[in-house]
Amino acid sequence: MDAAAVSNTGADTKRPAIEGSVKKRKPLRTGTSRSDIYVTRERRKFNGQLNRARKLLLDRHFPLVTIHGMGAAIQQAVVLANALKASLADQVTMDVTSDTVTLYDDVVPDDPNADIVTQKRQTSAVHIKVALVDDLKKTFESRRSR
Repeated sequence: MDAAAVSNTGADTKRPAIEGSVKKRKPLRTGTSRSDIYVTRERRKFNGQLNRARKLLLDRHFPLVTIHGMGAAIQQAVVLANALKASLADQVTMDVTSDTVTLYDDVVPDDPNADIVTQKRQTSAVHIKVALVDDLKKTFESRRSR
């Protein structure tokens, strides 16, 4: 078998070659609440997201905060959850679930007469639910009532 035949057979099992530019759509979000934090790869937003999570748990008395990360942002979501845990002196519980999310892209062909094609792909996602330990909730509530 020659090299061209070998490389050709591998291409048959993958997605077809794209003829044009790909425009990625934003992922669909199910119903969100105020306690949801969506993490991106941008590190400059990290301190703001950490402060927001602390404020939701301590000041606004939300029972839990859910941190969402998808694709390359999964690592950043895990780092945020661990930083939140460390900043609250390990007085939180975490429930981690993973998921596979279907994303859709529009392929705009180079030929202006051709139709736009929708392409489907999948990526991993993580959802981390962080809640205060019951003893810590009581401590903060008693301090505020004084």
